[in-house]
Amino acid sequence: MLKSLQTRILLYSLLIASVPVLILGIISYESQRSLLEKEAKNSLNAGSLNIVNETYSYLNERISDVKLMSADSVIINPDSSKEEKSIELKKFIDAKGNYFGVLYLDVEGNVIADTSNKMIGDNLANRIWFKEAKEGHEFLSDVYKTRAYSEPIISLSAPVYDNTGKMTGVVSLAFRLEGLWEMMVKKANEISDKYPVNFFMINQEGIMISKKNPPGVIQDSALEEMGLTKEKLMEASVSDELYSAENGEKIHSIKPVHTTAQTESKWFVVVGADKKQVFQPLNDLLSRYLTIYSIVFVSIILAVYLLTKTLVRPVQDLVEATEDFIEGKEIVVSYKRSFEEMEKLNLAFLRMMKTIEDREKEIVRTEKLKYVGQLAAGVAHEIRNPLTTIKGFFQLLKSQDHDKTLIEKYSDVMLHEVDRVNVFVTQLLDLAKPHQLEWEKMDLKDFLDESIATYTSSIPSSPVKLINGVTQSVFVYSDRNRLRQVLLNVLNNSYEAIEAKGQIELHLTAVSQYVKLIIRDDGKGISPENLKNIGMPFYTTKPDGNGLGVATCIQKMEELKGEFQIESVHDEGTKVTLIIPTTNRLIK
Repeated sequence: MLKSLQTRILLYSLLIASVPVLILGIISYESQRSLLEKEAKNSLNAGSLNIVNETYSYLNERISDVKLMSADSVIINPDSSKEEKSIELKKFIDAKGNYFGVLYLDVEGNVIADTSNKMIGDNLANRIWFKEAKEGHEFLSDVYKTRAYSEPIISLSAPVYDNTGKMTGVVSLAFRLEGLWEMMVKKANEISDKYPVNFFMINQEGIMISKKNPPGVIQDSALEEMGLTKEKLMEASVSDELYSAENGEKIHSIKPVHTTAQTESKWFVVVGADKKQVFQPLNDLLSRYLTIYSIVFVSIILAVYLLTKTLVRPVQDLVEATEDFIEGKEIVVSYKRSFEEMEKLNLAFLRMMKTIEDREKEIVRTEKLKYVGQLAAGVAHEIRNPLTTIKGFFQLLKSQDHDKTLIEKYSDVMLHEVDRVNVFVTQLLDLAKPHQLEWEKMDLKDFLDESIATYTSSIPSSPVKLINGVTQSVFVYSDRNRLRQVLLNVLNNSYEAIEAKGQIELHLTAVSQYVKLIIRDDGKGISPENLKNIGMPFYTTKPDGNGLGVATCIQKMEELKGEFQIESVHDEGTKVTLIIPTTNRLIK
């Protein structure tokens, strides 16, 4: 992929151009994200703190009320009758309007006066708010239900002392949660202009004050729903960080509520919001950044692509001209205006092509002369010996009289030498003249069985073992006679390379659109010096060879659209590979 110049320029340019844009985008996004997260956190924390402060003020007002009630002149006067105390308590309720009712108890816990007239005579000495008040404390209870009121209440209690400082009883106010809730709603609305928030009060036991079904219902599952424990609740209440519920859908700001009175439990204000809504501006920001980056990235790609085409097109033209030159076609070099370096390269290319053509002509002329000389030397060598023999016998016949038997004997020798010359000339013609091929689809296994049977019948009994490992039918496209000549030549060379006992193996492997027929022997092999010259006409290592066998085999395999490959290790053996096409598409 990265091999082409255009691809590399495109990739490097994109990296150089887009990476800084991406880094700047990430930095800018992270900065904006940090600001948005900080804004959301500050908003929720400020809201919860605002509600906490208002709750603190609201509860302290109620505590002031109970302290005021405990110091009322009628209430502290031991001589005041129960009726007088009840009338005074009702006046207080009517004046304040934030309470369900007020109780006055003696030091034994008996209800002396009750604005609801439902609990007079009851003994409430076991209530924690009574015990704390009797100890001399103003006390704020948890939320609880009582038979006197239809809704849950919070009880405030304070001790009552007479003018001599003696405790004469306890006064207890049951104030309405609705008033507390209305105050919290008012403050929560001030922070819910961007996204809706939910809020409630909760103690460390999970008791929650909420305006849900109906107002002031006590729920004991708040900690579990938020994934909180008592320890986590305390940690979250002293941290400025937002608490995220375990399901990750909500975030909360948790702040403790403090009062001037003692409380039965620690109370906390929780302000929560949907995480998706809180961070929706962040998601919108991310979408905008991705859109802008996509537009910039596509623009960069388009610009760089046009730039690379301008830079690479002259190079591609030069490459095409070079390929045309290699294939022997007419060279066409583009003279379009380009950058200065490319114009200089074009001129240099033309001069190089001219120089190569001149040198190629000289090399071809030299090689022709060289091969003509080698061919002449080889022909002279191969033909001179039979001609010398024939000439000698003619001179012998001419110099003296001979009987018919001797003439026939000499004639046989001269005819044999003439046949040698004829075989040699035939091989030369086969090497030089293309053969009219007869293509056919044939089963290579049957072909090998037939050829091996022909070859083994023509050689005397020998310790050389011929093993045919081709046992399955494989169809190839070839000229049967031409391929048989190559195979028999290879088998004969392998047979002659084995000086004593040995073996010749045949097997094949399949590759795409070809099969490789491998003929391996364990003969004496060929030295590296001789191996590099194998296939050159008239090069041979055999005492009686002419050096045309392998050269002819190579040419025949090329005619058959295949290949002739030879590998050899001295003193270990030789492997010849015939690559044969299996499809007729390769022979057209």
